[in-house]
Amino acid sequence: MDSLHSSLLALLASLLAAALACSGSSSSGKPAAADLPPADDGQLQADDDNDTTPAFDRELADRINEEMGFLPYLDIKPVRSEPGRNGYTVYYYSTDDLECYYGGEANVAVSYGGSDNVMFFMEGGGASWPGYSFAVSLDFLGDLGYRNRRPENPLRDWNFVYVPYCDNSIHAGDADDLENGREVHHRGLRHTAAAAALAGRLFPNAQKVLITGASAGGFGTYEAWPIVKSQFMDAQTYIMSDSGVGFFNPERLDTWTTIKQAWNLHIPSQCTRCSGPVLTYLYELMMRIDPQVKIGMFSSWHDIIISRMFLQMNKDAFAALLGEVTDQIKADFPDRFARFIISGATHTCYQIPFVGPPAGANYAVDGVSLYEWIDQLVNDEPYWTDHLQPVD
Repeated sequence: MDSLHSSLLALLASLLAAALACSGSSSSGKPAAADLPPADDGQLQADDDNDTTPAFDRELADRINEEMGFLPYLDIKPVRSEPGRNGYTVYYYSTDDLECYYGGEANVAVSYGGSDNVMFFMEGGGASWPGYSFAVSLDFLGDLGYRNRRPENPLRDWNFVYVPYCDNSIHAGDADDLENGREVHHRGLRHTAAAAALAGRLFPNAQKVLITGASAGGFGTYEAWPIVKSQFMDAQTYIMSDSGVGFFNPERLDTWTTIKQAWNLHIPSQCTRCSGPVLTYLYELMMRIDPQVKIGMFSSWHDIIISRMFLQMNKDAFAALLGEVTDQIKADFPDRFARFIISGATHTCYQIPFVGPPAGANYAVDGVSLYEWIDQLVNDEPYWTDHLQPVD
């Protein structure tokens, strides 16, 4: 890793640590790990015979679930729970079932709101593969982005299921590897499945579920939807990727091959456009399966963290590919896919100096703030649409 990478990682970690230090702590009195009901087995249930909405493609979804290989991981259960910061309850897992990149203990944190809705949030933190590491484990229970209880946040009364980042493989890896002779573990698929199963046990009557994440967590949404949906078959689901554009550098196909092998990525074969390094097209597959799901994407045109540090792409090539790929998805699903893309090179809507926009989720384009845009998404407003600032 070069000095610029190292310096930026240190800066990001220190800024996020400062944000965390500002959050309080309290006990929740919520269910302990041993009191949780069993998870759904991931197999899809029959639709109501009186339902007149377009049919959910159960057969296709079941094939994808089997192919992705996450079904056995739905049985992973936490071994204990403890009060965490900022009103969260933290559920910990045995390292025999689920471990972090360097073998540490993994967890999932839950903040209970007052509604029947769930936000499934995956944290970011970079990535690692042979010959490259630009990653840091992040586990912050402070108020960042739209994961907060502020009055202006339309999700303020939702239940938050927070998946920290410690797998270095965009919440999707399923493999062991060696790093400088040391064994490391890409357990993102297990972590995501265990978190989804926990969420399903805690909130079996959820009405709406938003699957979302920032940076590497935004990348994680591309494979997380089938996992989370398997636990919430009666809920409406939505996706919002914050700075997780889904594609890798098309000029570095050897790197893409290395990543797939190192992480043992399970990319559904039914995604006919996913033969190359563009996982963004998985969104199309999700919308083919489920005629209800709607998907939003937030990014800047020249996101410096993703374009320069992660993908090692020229900023103009990055912006061009972002426009080309998302234009195609928008053309195919004009009413169910929308973008909120801003000028500049900021990364995520976290209100952190030098990284996110100064206004955070209050940042507005065309007079509509990101908060308002998310509200329109999860409430199926007909005027939810693209808001695109110029490419600068």
